[in-house]
Amino acid sequence: MCKQSVSEQSAALMAYLDASPTAYHASANARARLEEAGFSALDEGAAWSLAAGRGYFVERNQSALIAFRVGSGCLATEGFRLAAAHTDSPAPKLKWRGAAERSGVLRIPVESYGGMLQSSWFDRPLAIAGRVALQAASGGVRWQLVSSSRPLAIIPGLAIHLNREANQGTAINVQQHLAALCGAGSFADILKELCGARPEELLDADLFLADCQPATLCGINQDILSAPRLDNLSSCQALLDALIAAPLTAATPVIFLADNEEVGSETAQGAASAFWRDTLERLCLTQGDADHETIFRALSRSFLLSVDAAHAVHPNYEEKHDPAYAPQLNRGVVIKNNASFRYSSTAVS
Repeated sequence: MCKQSVSEQSAALMAYLDASPTAYHASANARARLEEAGFSALDEGAAWSLAAGRGYFVERNQSALIAFRVGSGCLATEGFRLAAAHTDSPAPKLKWRGAAERSGVLRIPVESYGGMLQSSWFDRPLAIAGRVALQAASGGVRWQLVSSSRPLAIIPGLAIHLNREANQGTAINVQQHLAALCGAGSFADILKELCGARPEELLDADLFLADCQPATLCGINQDILSAPRLDNLSSCQALLDALIAAPLTAATPVIFLADNEEVGSETAQGAASAFWRDTLERLCLTQGDADHETIFRALSRSFLLSVDAAHAVHPNYEEKHDPAYAPQLNRGVVIKNNASFRYSSTAVS
């Protein structure tokens, strides 16, 4: 059981949110927490030797991570205790090769990653974060996580004086209207600030715009948390807390912090990939008397929680909720259920 107070848990979550502007950072920060707690890194391409009671983790694509503590019991009879969340959140992704000066300022077009609420990105200071692939001195590729320490961009909305119908709703063309403006300068200047590299060293980059507003508590009793990326870094933080604090049990607890949920999960590091199943099977095969049937027996004795954010009832839009199924803020865990099985919950589970 987690022994932190609510205020301590809030502070830890806020720090994780602020330090994780992209899925790459979320995974790196999760890895750092696990290492600090004594978990050992595994390499997918190396042989595994695991010991009961020890904690391990394996990372893929620098953006997804599976961690577990080997239980004391036989996997074929005790199974797994599984929980999954995701590291990614909707955000504008920079089409950095299209960076060019327009009307005296550097303009960088973007594309939508995930189901963005596009209007919410206007008129706020934005950082640039992600990862870059650089030419290494040895001739290979050197990956580097990057995040600007200050706002480098803004997506300005059109003044109401030039659009008198702005409050009636305006169609947004992502290519035209959501391009980031970075002031006077060049993309080379941005690259130098992010990682100190020259343009000729850059092989490729996955760069996103990120809200610079830090996570904050508001409300009369500071019981409302306002922050970007709550969906779903709040769940990632909860699963890390739970795994690190969990005592040794006969069953093996496993968490999966998957990437690319916001775009369908069908990537090599997504929840629909073989990453998790392959890791569980390898776990089974490390047990001395295991055979291929062990994985099937273990899964039949396992339980999975899919942990994600839920929408509380909005007091200004109460008609959007079924009054009998309207979760309220700060009233506890939500169990999602759907007649078409969009969620896995059933009366049994």
